[in-house]
Amino acid sequence: MRSPLKKIPASRARLGMYVRRIEGKWRDHPFWRNSFRVADTPTLELLHALGQHEIWIDTRKGMDEEAPVPPPPHGDVLPALPDPLPEPDVTRTDFGDDIVRAEAIRERAKAATRALFEDARMGRALRMESLAEVIDEVDNAIALNPAAMLSVVRLKNKDDYTYLHSVAVATLMMALGRRLGFEGTALTELGLAGLLHDIGKVGVPDATLNKPGRLGPLEWASVRQHPEIGWDILRRDSVAGPVALDVCLHHHEKIDGSGYPHKLDGESISRVARMGAICDVYDAITSDRPYKRGWEPAEAIRRMAEWQEGHFDRAIFHAFVKLIGIYPTGTLVRLASDRLAVVLSQSAGSSLTPTVRLICAVADGEPLEPEIVELEDGVDRIVGIEDPAQWGVQVPQLLRV
Repeated sequence: MRSPLKKIPASRARLGMYVRRIEGKWRDHPFWRNSFRVADTPTLELLHALGQHEIWIDTRKGMDEEAPVPPPPHGDVLPALPDPLPEPDVTRTDFGDDIVRAEAIRERAKAATRALFEDARMGRALRMESLAEVIDEVDNAIALNPAAMLSVVRLKNKDDYTYLHSVAVATLMMALGRRLGFEGTALTELGLAGLLHDIGKVGVPDATLNKPGRLGPLEWASVRQHPEIGWDILRRDSVAGPVALDVCLHHHEKIDGSGYPHKLDGESISRVARMGAICDVYDAITSDRPYKRGWEPAEAIRRMAEWQEGHFDRAIFHAFVKLIGIYPTGTLVRLASDRLAVVLSQSAGSSLTPTVRLICAVADGEPLEPEIVELEDGVDRIVGIEDPAQWGVQVPQLLRV
């Protein structure tokens, strides 16, 4: 099988190519990243200025070289060539730009969710127009760069937790839905279900929701009522479809029948409710709460894998792991080369070989050039996960570079 990687002189680069690696040291060329798409003329001109300096291109992700035209036999004249087809739209933004865009979408989604929850709290009719707009924005952001949107919705503060948790679950459900083959209005319904799944918490006292210690029996009983409270609110206003109603009522059910409110088990729990359960638990356990610091994403996936037999649908959970990755975006990892890196996105091939950005040397903490390394190329490998707090690393800032 022919390898998709090809080494060519930089002078032969063309628009639409995907540069996987530039030969030589980082300081030998003007690009701060080693992997990128040639999406505009200024980038192409910089590559051409490197002349015979060799680059590796990935023909799976971008354009190949133009096939050479063989010389005609002596005396023959080549026929006129047809006009070239227009170049495909290969415009691609940097990861940092996608993070900034995702943050703006998250804030708009949070504001729309807060307004809807306030309407529910005050007994007013629910206005869904703004939710439809932000669901479209979230879906577009996932299509552009799912890793950026998924990493941004993890970041929450205690005052906005309920609203941001709803935005996060909506994002996770839509991204998971894409992986499972949902499309069109079915994806929109998943997003709406995610935003509305916890609307019943408007009927639970804030003091209970934000209590910094263990809940007492009466407080826990109050919390367990929120699926039915939410279902009543949505059914009363007739503004949500059957998917949102189902997920709202059943996102705390478990495969072994130990969940609530109806102790459903196995196939009696709908597919969308099983999706909602996984997305809800993952975001909850990776978020900081008044009573507990959230787990790092990789630790959360490990714990959920231990619980999956009784709690989650196995096939859907495996699809979720493929989406999030064994080393989710934002995970700080140690490489075999004794360098620290932050995970940016998942590779198409294996969950064990994500794309990472180098940060510093392990031995002395000396900052490294912020090179992006695609581990699926086999140039390095992950040997462990590190705690950002122990290294004084602010992962959100690293993702914005």
